[in-house]
Order: sequence, then structure tokens, then C-alpha cells
Amino acid sequence: MPEARIVWRGTKLNKRTVAMIEAAEKLYRSKFAILQGSYNAGGVAASAGTHDGGGAVDIDVASKSPAQRRAVVKAMRQVGFAAWLRTPAQGDWPYHVHAIAIGDKDLSRGAAHQVAEYRRKRNGLANRGKDDGPPGYYGMTWELYLKAHPPAQPVPDSTISLGAMEHARTHDVMTGAWGADRARLIAWAAHPKVGAITKAETVPPKGVPWHLHFQRVIRKVQLHFKLEVTGVFNAAVAAVMKRYGYKIVA
Repeated sequence: MPEARIVWRGTKLNKRTVAMIEAAEKLYRSKFAILQGSYNAGGVAASAGTHDGGGAVDIDVASKSPAQRRAVVKAMRQVGFAAWLRTPAQGDWPYHVHAIAIGDKDLSRGAAHQVAEYRRKRNGLANRGKDDGPPGYYGMTWELYLKAHPPAQPVPDSTISLGAMEHARTHDVMTGAWGADRARLIAWAAHPKVGAITKAETVPPKGVPWHLHFQRVIRKVQLHFKLEVTGVFNAAVAAVMKRYGYKIVA
């Protein structure tokens, strides 16, 4: 299947290419200015058709220092682009970084040829000169980069609502966010680092309503932490949960 096309920062690209650019920006620690994106058939004659399909992008580095230009090229290569610094001495263009996303399903013929030249350690230009960029990344792809740098897992919600806790004390059915709060508290009480209840007690015994089971769980939490045993989620229980990193809201 072809790559999913989008317009990003006013430029036509695909989602895979955008994800790669964003990863390179994180390595470079600054956003890039895009000169030309993908799917731009016949847009710029000097591009030799490399931007006709997907996976192609040009980044403006005209105002950057030589060291910064090289750093942009390196960041792009690190995430799986075949990337080079293009200079005015090479053609009728300003300083920019020309990059092709290796493995993109929508590469034009010219872009695919440049990837092959990159892997041969050449400059991707008609003169077939030697590669002049940071070496060591010729075998890198986006998929290999992701394998070595998996995306951070989202931080789990650790919010407990006082309203939800009061509702759970008197009601069996709880849906949506409040139901999640009840489940979150019970899972915390059964966590090995807490140990107020057992895993078997995360659900009520057969025939026991949820609200009575919830009160029982709260009492066990209070007993475990040597608090006044009331069966009510109160300020003392909230204070204990805060010590474990939970946020208590109204």
C-alpha cells in the first residue's frame, strides 16, 4: 500500500517522512525549515524528479554555520534518510539539505536511484562523486532506528477523583472516567509494593455488590497503613496515595 499523504507545515509529505523529520529534529534539538516536500512532480527542474514521489524533502540551511549544516545532515542520516548538504557550488540552488527517506513506498525512480548511490557512498549527484557527509549511517533505516529507539510509552493516568470514590462507596455501576478511577485505586491496593489486598480481591466475590466490596477494600487499605478504619475514602487515604505519586482531584 502507498504511504499516507498529509500536508504538514504547509508542505506535501507522508506520515512516515514526517515522523522521521520530527525524530531528526529531536536529535538536532531544533525545528527545520522545509524548502520543498514530496509529491511535487515537475515542481523544481534542478531536483531531477527526486521530489516527484514520496520520501523526499529539502531543508533550508542557508543561514546556518558549516557545523550546523553538517549536524542537520547527520541527524537526518541517523533516522534513516539518505541525506546530503547541497551547496551553491554544486548547482543553481542555495545551501540546503536534500534528503530521501530510505524504504519509502512512494519513492520516485530518481529518489530510489539516489538511495542506491548513497549506499554506494556517493553524493547522489550526476557526477557520482564520493559522499561528503558524515559516514557510518549507510545501512540505517527508519525501522531500524525505531527498533533501537522505541517511542516512549504514554505516562499512565494516576488521577483519583474524590467524587468518584464517594460514588463508588454507594453505587455498583460506574462507567467512564469514574469507573477507571475505581479500577485504578483497587489495582493500586493490590500492587505488590502496596499489598493491602490480594490480586483475587480486585473483583468482588460472587454475590457481593461492588459498592460493598469497595468499602471492604478501603477498610483493608486503612488497616494496612494503620489509619482509622471507616470504609470511606478520606483525606488520610488520599495522603497515602499521594505518597505513591497519585494526584487527588475533586
